[in-house]
Parts: sequence; C-alpha cells; structure tokens
Amino acid sequence: MEFQKLSSDCTQSFQPVYTTVGENKGPISLVCGVPRNCIEIVDRDEGIIYDDSRDVQSLPHPLQVMVGKAERSVPDYLITSDPDMILQDPSDEEPRLKMSCGHAITPDNLFGHMRHSLIDVAKDKIACLTSGCEQVWDFGEVSRKADMTEDEEIFYNCKISRNAIFSNNRDTSECPECGQICQRQNNTNAVRCTLCSKRKNGVFDFCWDCKSPWKYNHKCVEKDLEAIQKILNEAPLKTLDCSEIGGVPSKRLCPGCRTIIEHDSMCKQMTCLNCKLEFCFSCLTVCKNSTLQCSSYNMQCNVAPVQNAFD
Repeated sequence: MEFQKLSSDCTQSFQPVYTTVGENKGPISLVCGVPRNCIEIVDRDEGIIYDDSRDVQSLPHPLQVMVGKAERSVPDYLITSDPDMILQDPSDEEPRLKMSCGHAITPDNLFGHMRHSLIDVAKDKIACLTSGCEQVWDFGEVSRKADMTEDEEIFYNCKISRNAIFSNNRDTSECPECGQICQRQNNTNAVRCTLCSKRKNGVFDFCWDCKSPWKYNHKCVEKDLEAIQKILNEAPLKTLDCSEIGGVPSKRLCPGCRTIIEHDSMCKQMTCLNCKLEFCFSCLTVCKNSTLQCSSYNMQCNVAPVQNAFD
C-alpha cells in the first residue's frame, strides 16, 4: 500500500498491510525511520486525524501521513525558570519557554494545547491559558516554539484555516498563489502564507486588499479594484437555500460583466440584473439555456473561492 507524507511530493510503499490505521502505523514508521507514536494518518483538506480503529481500506489513497516528533526541544535562549501555565509547578525540571505574552509552557504542553484547541474544540485561534491573559498567539510562534515538523505545520495550519472558515472569521483570506486560507494578525494588510513561504524557502506575504505580493512600502495602485476586492474579502459566508451548500461567499462578481451581486435568498441559480447572465452562485459555472451545468438547483456542488477583482 502507498502513502505520502504531507511535506513530500513523492509516494512511498509499505508492507505488510493490515486492517486498521493503528496496525499500519508500525510498517509506515519503519519506512519513515521514526517511532510508531510519531505517525498519524490524516486527511489534510478535511482536517481529520484518523482514529487507530479506522479501516484503512475506507480511506483515500495514497494514505496521507503526518510525521511528528518523539521529543520537542527548547533552544537555550528561550528557556525560563517560570512555572508552566498548565502544571504551575516551579520545581518541575522539564524545560519551559516563554510565549510572547510573557507566560511559560513546555513544548509538549504547547503542542498538546494547540492540538486540543484545533482538533477537539475546533477553535480558529490558540490562546494563552493563564487566567486573565488569554492573549492569542500567532501560529508561526506556536509552530516554532512547539518544535513542530514540516508535516505538522502543514496539517495544523490548514486546520486552523478550515476552522476559521466554518466560524465565519472575517480575518481570513485565500492566498492568491496556492489557494490556502490564511489568517491575518492584528488587522495588518500584510498576510503571510506559511505554505508558500515553505515552498519558496523564504517569506511570502500578500496584500489583504489587492491580493498582490507584498513589498516594502506596498501601495495598491488600482483603487477602484482595491475597493471591490475589499468588499469580496469581507463578504460573510452563508449557506444557500435548497442545496444547503455551506461556506459560500455572500457577494460575487458576475462572471460576465463583473458586477457585484449579493445573494439574498432562494437557490444557487443566479441571474445578473445588469447583463442577464445566468450562473451558479456557488461554483460560478455559467448556465446553458438557463440550465445549471454543475448539478440541480437543490444539489450540492463545489464552492469557488473568493474572486480576485484584479484578474
């Protein structure tokens, strides 16, 4: 059977093949050269970590594998003697580090807190557990200080983005390069895509308003398009009537004349009042002879991402 690490473009094979997820972690760990407890079989796009009892034959193939770490280290310059915010035991000998809010935590507890927040509670933020603080930490800080692997960074960054979509968080936007949902920090217009940054071996930021790559002293030149893009970016997500398709931007550009259209109610088939073009408000496929080409008005289809006004 084949599997693919989230951070790799290549598939690998393992033998023997057993029935459940848990049983197959052993053979996969041997191929990856890590302990069995460092292996998770996941679905990145759906944000799922499969339970050990799950039948592998029912999962998408090749299997998606997230390789973790057996031990999470702390750089010497980050070590603090302050008590862990969870254990509150100053005599504990496990190395602890300070977060940006000034409170301390061990890398293992930080990783566990992040996993609980994103997987078990489905939050779109990771916050300090210290009473009276509750400062939200940037995912980049959490990733670095929890000593996460590249696989873990990819999975949990996608998970936090997915959670943000379903919580109607307006501080998220689609990366114009790779399509990943990214979250901006402190209302800044420079939004960082961690996935593109990894692929480019550098930093990739894009503009929240115009979606163009961010540069020093960046200015949006086309102000009209900038205003339109802002409307599209900030449009609330909604569930369409009849088809029950969720997570659809409530404002779209007509695929024909580029007029802004807002979905109020009823089904996904939309007629532009300006140019009379008929199209699906979810996937943006143009109708033929007034007939939807994706599926019936009461059936689901793909949800097209927020449009780019500059295209």
